[in-house]
Amino acid sequence: MTGTETAPAVKAEPGAMFTEGFVETAGFHVRYLSAGDGPAVLYLPGAGGPVMTYALDELAERYRVIVVEYPGWGAQPNDVADFDGLAAQVADIATALGLDRFHLMGTSFGGACALHFAAAHPERVESLVLEAPAKFREASVHPSTLSPEEFVTAFRSHPERVPHMSPPDPAFMERVWPTVERLMGDGADDGLLARLADLPTRTLIVFGRDDGIINPINGRTLRRTLRNSSLQYVFDAAHDVQSDRPEAFVDVVGEFLDRGMRFLINYDDGLINP
Repeated sequence: MTGTETAPAVKAEPGAMFTEGFVETAGFHVRYLSAGDGPAVLYLPGAGGPVMTYALDELAERYRVIVVEYPGWGAQPNDVADFDGLAAQVADIATALGLDRFHLMGTSFGGACALHFAAAHPERVESLVLEAPAKFREASVHPSTLSPEEFVTAFRSHPERVPHMSPPDPAFMERVWPTVERLMGDGADDGLLARLADLPTRTLIVFGRDDGIINPINGRTLRRTLRNSSLQYVFDAAHDVQSDRPEAFVDVVGEFLDRGMRFLINYDDGLINP
């Protein structure tokens, strides 16, 4: 290296720009992470709780992104009976954060919760983004049936692009997983489908084409049900689209959030190529 050369910039860990906060609501001390300015995007993460990604960092350059930790995912247990109950708690959290109407985004377990929230509170949801939502699980596998190696392959097409997936903390699993199993049920919910059929909210459904956790065919169930929705498959991505293809995820989600009703609602499935 010469005296005029500089070392390449070291990329910060995902989530470095987010700050931690807490609200007291619904009987819980609720943790959240936030970054950015602009229109609010309330983000409901997967069953493992908040996992920060470069995709969230990029979205926070254009929006105020708020990542919620579900009640009971911290130190307190949560005996909520079903997703409608969890969605009601999320509504209380949004109110405590001063959010009236906002964009709502959910991943996997969070996508299932987001569907229940939108069905119960359509007036509060400006638009809805669902990343591999885990509500309907036709032809899908239960993660507990997979070996650690099989799970990584089903979860990510490119595990080398993100930090190593550490085994979950046993105390966290003991506290949280009974709630996850209770809320997830068997993946069938005709009552919710009927409620969603009347939902006017514009919705973007995103699946990795190689998702090995939630079979991507389930996106078509939602696409047929949600009358104002677009279904996009991301090439070379598995369940964790944000980590496998962050640029593609941000491109399509950002355009959807930016353009409002001018976003092209596709009546055929879309495929986002490399």
